[in-house]
Amino acid sequence: MRMTAALAAACGVFLGLALGLRWHLLVSALLAVGVYAGLTLVLTPRPDAAALFFSKRSDGAELSAVMEQANQDLKQVRLSAGQITDVKTHEEAAGLAETGARIYHYLRRQPEKIPSAHRFLTYYLDTVGRILIQYVAYQEAELRTPEVMAFQRKVRALLPKLRAGFDEQLTELMASERFDAEADMKVMERLLTAEGLLTAEGPMTADEPQNTEEFQWKTRQSSWDC
Repeated sequence: MRMTAALAAACGVFLGLALGLRWHLLVSALLAVGVYAGLTLVLTPRPDAAALFFSKRSDGAELSAVMEQANQDLKQVRLSAGQITDVKTHEEAAGLAETGARIYHYLRRQPEKIPSAHRFLTYYLDTVGRILIQYVAYQEAELRTPEVMAFQRKVRALLPKLRAGFDEQLTELMASERFDAEADMKVMERLLTAEGLLTAEGPMTADEPQNTEEFQWKTRQSSWDC
């Protein structure tokens, strides 16, 4: 389909230039080839980072299956959250699904970190999905027995803790990026200080001398004015 679209566009360019505008056939052909090559490059999908990662590992098929199941579990969490009628519980469950989705998509972009999130992918998402399914089932059955109400209270109390845990999971996964950024900031501060653009009190102002020679010159000029 993509190749057909690129070929059709290239033919259109050639016919338009050669027949419509009466350009030289060779020039028209070269431009048509360029259009075809460019469209082919643009329309060809880029390899998924996770798919490339899986293809290079002996356990790639297993990790791919883990991610696929995690995606299904996330869909279930999102579906159940949308079915909860209690406003506060719905917000907590929806927030949990959102954070879970951010973790999942981050791992798709950084697949080398999938093994470190194995428990999150294989246990937490599945367990949360099953808990919410049961919560919704009791809600739709309109049961008000002490056991059911106690279960619902436990779920409502657990959801904020799970959200905090999911946030911490994402923070840990992104720790290396934070460390790299902090190291870059320290290097920039040292460079700015070495170049006289930053002092212990903060950035140099326009009135501050930026080196000893400038300070001495301003001092001499001030004495001459007197």
